[in-house]
Amino acid sequence: MLSDWLVLPTAANASIFLVGWCAGWIGFARAPRQGVTRSTRQRGPVSVVIPCRNEEANLAELLPSLRTALLPGDEVLVVDDDSSDGTAHVAELHGANVIRAGVLPNGWAGKPHACWLGAQRSRNATLVFVDADVRLGAHAIDHLVDMLEDNPTALVSVMPWHRTGTFVERLSMLFNVISSMVASMHIRDGKRRVAYGPFMAARKDEYVRAGGHAHANVRGAVVEDLALARVMPMSVALLGRVHEVEYRMYPNGWRQLLEGWTKNTALGAVSVPRWSAVLIVGWVASLCGGVLVSPWMYVLSALQIWVFARRVGNFGVLSALAYPLHAAVFVVVALRSVVRSGLVGRVSWRGRNVSTR
Repeated sequence: MLSDWLVLPTAANASIFLVGWCAGWIGFARAPRQGVTRSTRQRGPVSVVIPCRNEEANLAELLPSLRTALLPGDEVLVVDDDSSDGTAHVAELHGANVIRAGVLPNGWAGKPHACWLGAQRSRNATLVFVDADVRLGAHAIDHLVDMLEDNPTALVSVMPWHRTGTFVERLSMLFNVISSMVASMHIRDGKRRVAYGPFMAARKDEYVRAGGHAHANVRGAVVEDLALARVMPMSVALLGRVHEVEYRMYPNGWRQLLEGWTKNTALGAVSVPRWSAVLIVGWVASLCGGVLVSPWMYVLSALQIWVFARRVGNFGVLSALAYPLHAAVFVVVALRSVVRSGLVGRVSWRGRNVSTR
């Protein structure tokens, strides 16, 4: 009966829930800082590498936004990974240098191959890798390179702020929140370093010395950003601010969202720092279990989600109140990812089957 459900939870249930709920706050508090405060020093020229496969629509939005962030001497290299649309044509219209990747060699995944080709053809000492679905503010590259100047051997990366447009896109809310927590222990130079692939920078000499995207552990990796973080001497991960570094993920519907998060979830989960994984698992358990036990736990979790989600995208009160739906989607996709990566041995992305073994 409803009246039975409205009573306060037992001490045991409340204690279990509060452990997971507090784990969420710890992960939130220890997550990477948001944005970078730029110093007054002038940055040098950079080579911006944009790996693309069928990104005609995204490039038409990225390249104009990118133009405001460039300085004299910067170059833009669009690597066309065997696209079947007008990716190369759009890139040329906006003045980018187009590199055609050609046939994908054995042992390579598409994005690492495209990134490596772009890096090889670049002429500047600093590399900036940008995904086509990212949108940049006028000083985004300045801020990223400034952080790299303070950490010259690092792979510096930013998780973009997620600007959603449709209901299906908003189902990424919990994935975005958890992605912001994966670096919660601030591991910079251990075996479980993390990086956010949509927007990254490295000194070219350090990148090449480490093997870059051509490294044996990176070239065929499904989650290539985490693999690259492991082979670089250190990594620094940040969270993007609204209007500074944003992206629009999976605007083409449920299938695209399912493929994208299936590709990232299980493989990313086994790579994150151990204590981050413990915090995240405990927190997700509190979300899934608490709502079934007591409305008071539901209220506490909804408030918590509202605070967390505002930092990573335009997720409002309604998304927070609907968090049980988001938790269910997360669990379904996570289980699918485990099956696809662990049992089947491959995942699908951009019309290709990518091996996970």
